[in-house]
Parts: sequence; structure tokens; C-alpha cells
Amino acid sequence: MSILGVIVRTRPEDLAAVEQALRGLPGTDVAERQGQADGRLVLVIEDSAERAASAVMAEIAMWPLVLNTSLVYEYSGPDAPSPDAGVQGYADWRASLADLAGRPTAPPPTEP
Repeated sequence: MSILGVIVRTRPEDLAAVEQALRGLPGTDVAERQGQADGRLVLVIEDSAERAASAVMAEIAMWPLVLNTSLVYEYSGPDAPSPDAGVQGYADWRASLADLAGRPTAPPPTEP
């Protein structure tokens, strides 16, 4: 199993749309925000039966309203990744985001 801690950065005016889309992704948990909304969200992504956490992170990075994603924590236990997850070693991160993302699980947020 892999668990990723990710900072997702968006424009403050797009924060609500991005947060709503993130909450709809399987295997993700958005931390509760404290204080003023400045366009940053803290996200935890876990491997799911369908997709590797890294593929979900790559998908989010390609959303039009997302400015940046930053990996700030990674746990990979002895049971990670699953053979069908698509990412087997550190060099697999060097693929393009589109290749790593594979198939999207949810539509990206769009501007209101």
C-alpha cells in the first residue's frame, strides 16, 4: 500500500470547485482547512483496488484549475504497489503525467 501526502495549489477563487472534485475521488481525503482560504489544500491519497495513489496524484496535477501539486510525504509498505497499479519503481515517475494518470476517475473541476 502507498499513502501520499500532497499539497494541491489552485487560485483562491477556484478552491471550492477543486475541493469538491477532490472529495469525489476514491481513496482521497481532504484535510479540513483552518483560517483563510489561500488556494492550498492538504490531501491524503491511498492506493485503491482500481488505481495507484501516484496515478491519482498525476491525474489531479493535470486538472485545468490546479496550478501545482507537491508530494510532501510518501509511505510505501511491503505490500505496495499492487501488481496492477502501473507504477513499480521510482523510475516510473519519469513517465509523462498523462501516461501515469491512465484513466481519469472523475471529471476535473471547471470554472464556474
